[in-house]
Amino acid sequence: MTALLDSAALDQAGDTGTTLVRLLRAEFMKIRTTSTGWLFLTGFIVFTALALTINGFGSHYQLYPQQGLVSRAQGLAQAAQARSPAGVAKMAASMMTSGQRIGVLFALLLGVLVVTSEFANQTAAVTFVTVPRRATVIMAKVAAAACCGALFWLVGTVLAAVATPLFLYSQHVSTSLAGWAVARSVLLNLLGFVAWGVFGLGLGAVLRSQTASLFAAIGVYAGSFGAEPFFSELYNLFHQDWILAAPVIAPAVASEVMITSGQAFPYAPPGWVGGVIMIGYTVALVAAGIALTKRRDVI
Repeated sequence: MTALLDSAALDQAGDTGTTLVRLLRAEFMKIRTTSTGWLFLTGFIVFTALALTINGFGSHYQLYPQQGLVSRAQGLAQAAQARSPAGVAKMAASMMTSGQRIGVLFALLLGVLVVTSEFANQTAAVTFVTVPRRATVIMAKVAAAACCGALFWLVGTVLAAVATPLFLYSQHVSTSLAGWAVARSVLLNLLGFVAWGVFGLGLGAVLRSQTASLFAAIGVYAGSFGAEPFFSELYNLFHQDWILAAPVIAPAVASEVMITSGQAFPYAPPGWVGGVIMIGYTVALVAAGIALTKRRDVI
């Protein structure tokens, strides 16, 4: 990737507008004109399509339980619950947010690359000499990472909005995608994608090293899913009910709790708790990234 503010990037971004707007335009140009962003978008589309397919099969077997796996009475009860208005709305919400678990990982890693590419390619010095206010540079990158997360969400939502009604029609059930249960999950999914993009940006700003940041991002995300078995073991030792809700402190679990219609896991706290935790991590990382960027050498 080229320097953010040298010749081509800033010149093509235009001579008008505030420094922050010009920085943001340059960030978008850098993402748009390199292969990394397009590769991430292509991979995201492939994984979203795969997730929709898997989710569709899972929903089909909820509506039509396989004989032999459950008793006839259990199968009828399961199908009746899945076909109820609440069950169909939950199914539609799940379909509309298909691929979120893997999808946000693309936003997270691209957020990391938005800031660490400057240090990896040793172009940060040019950027910070051209724009001495380092906080302004980081905030432009925050906005770019948030927009990238929103773009991933938009692409995934469009794919799901095409596939979901077709799937529901094929299963002889229907629900309004504009209903609050579905719309809530979709809107919170947007917040999740934006938060993960900015989370990655903040992590990269704190660590600076591209390799370390990418490994840390993957480690934090994947490691979060070990929170539930870990706290389950703790519960077996101490038998305190609050321990069963504690996995929400892990970022990826907090994200799932935030967007899930209903409980994400047994004893999960309300969705707003996951949102507060996720946003808290994101704000803390960005604040730390700005503070460290102001204090340390750029070389």
